[in-house]
Amino acid sequence: MKLRNHTHPSALLPFLLIATLMACGDTETSNGDSPGALPSDQTTDQPATDDDTDEVEHFRPEGWTTPSHSKGADADYAKIYPDDAVQRLDIIIDAETYAVMQENMTELYGSSNSGGGPGGGGPGGGMPDEEPSFFPVEIQYDGLTWWHVGMRYKGNSTLMSAWRRGIKKMPFRLDFDEFEDLYPEIDDQRFFGFKKITFSNGFKDDSLIREKLGGEIFRNAGVKVARSAFYRVYLDIGDGNGPTYAGLYTMVEDLSNKFLDSQFKDDSGNLYKPDGQAATWSTFSEEAFIKKTNEEESDWSDIQAAIDALHSATDDQERWRDNLEAHFNVRAYLKLLAVNQTMQNWDTYGAMTHNYYLYGDPDDNGRLLWIPWDLNECLLSVRGGPAGSGGFAGGSIHLDEVGNDWPVIRYLLDDPVYQALYYQELEALLDGAFAIDALHARIDELHTLIAPYVAGPEGEAFPYTNLNNSSAFEAAIETGESALKPHVTSRRAAVEDALTSIGLR
Repeated sequence: MKLRNHTHPSALLPFLLIATLMACGDTETSNGDSPGALPSDQTTDQPATDDDTDEVEHFRPEGWTTPSHSKGADADYAKIYPDDAVQRLDIIIDAETYAVMQENMTELYGSSNSGGGPGGGGPGGGMPDEEPSFFPVEIQYDGLTWWHVGMRYKGNSTLMSAWRRGIKKMPFRLDFDEFEDLYPEIDDQRFFGFKKITFSNGFKDDSLIREKLGGEIFRNAGVKVARSAFYRVYLDIGDGNGPTYAGLYTMVEDLSNKFLDSQFKDDSGNLYKPDGQAATWSTFSEEAFIKKTNEEESDWSDIQAAIDALHSATDDQERWRDNLEAHFNVRAYLKLLAVNQTMQNWDTYGAMTHNYYLYGDPDDNGRLLWIPWDLNECLLSVRGGPAGSGGFAGGSIHLDEVGNDWPVIRYLLDDPVYQALYYQELEALLDGAFAIDALHARIDELHTLIAPYVAGPEGEAFPYTNLNNSSAFEAAIETGESALKPHVTSRRAAVEDALTSIGLR
């Protein structure tokens, strides 16, 4: 299990300096302002409140606007997550901070470009117990600036693989008010309504469109899933070279942020990001069901009840189903499972004990809804790595080989009612979200959209790319191993064969 990420001590340096000056009696800066305040020409565009309860509004940085920076502004999905555009985002990191960021990664993962893979714990071995630290950076987008934004590298094998191969196109996360306690002028800073966003680097995906395409397939099938969009990321790390193109990323919304508000009538429920052995639902453990909302409330009763119901006696199947459905949205999960298996998704439940969320929806009597996450390994015919325990095979449609190690799949498909519903969902996909002509056309659209920023003179270049060569990007659509169009065609045939074998075709 990963420990909670933290702020690196280097981020405290500005405030430690201020405290030192105050202790020495130097209580005024050269322009007469108090220590820690912004210069007098950096003022907010928002009027002060009558009771002066929020003094921070008096010294917002110049350029701060309500729609782009303030908490409470509507989340601008159309602007930030377009389906038909590639946008640019710049990250400015001072040289000292960047150096400490790299030191932090070395402490956790060993030397960059060291090669190797999972093994013993510690630097150069297996996964560390800590996540990388947050560091303050500046963000520029569409002519605007965001200050002291928290940035940290993220991921498991994705991050470790890139770092140890010397690849600098690493996945990362931004939190726009992570450092608000150190810099009160950015209190509740937002990015057009969003507090947190993540950036996927396209690991194991030469097409660079799987994260977005997979999300669209889920959404078109009626499964709630995070929004995503393509961004060209530029880095200025204070080395005098100015902005350097760091590659094409897929920006994915954070599920603990506006996602709940935008897709549910009530966003006050428990949101979990399971990770660890108990995330299989074989048993319950508080540590495995990590809360992303209501963190200060010691209440896991919804997930405990769902797991208890899953493992309850099945001598009366109808009563077992009623009990389970009182705590878990089974029909929605079967739809998700049908999409997952039709696409062929490797980094998912059944092989991995993470990469999904659960939301206890208050508007649905608190029932848990399963939400997919991390789709860079969907729509792949071959996975680089071992299958999970229990015999999971990413290409399986019937899922007969899945054992009791993965009880959500095994127990549901062992029930004849739920098994029939699963096959109905598979059949609906063939003329719906997995219709072949529409999918092939969308693959072409997305490929054409991002091509100028992946290959060619404006494309990615080492060390800011995961591609071995530019031809791998082109082959990923038509002719390469796990090329998208042949894969979609073969998956449709696999579903048709499965349905034919049970008399539904």
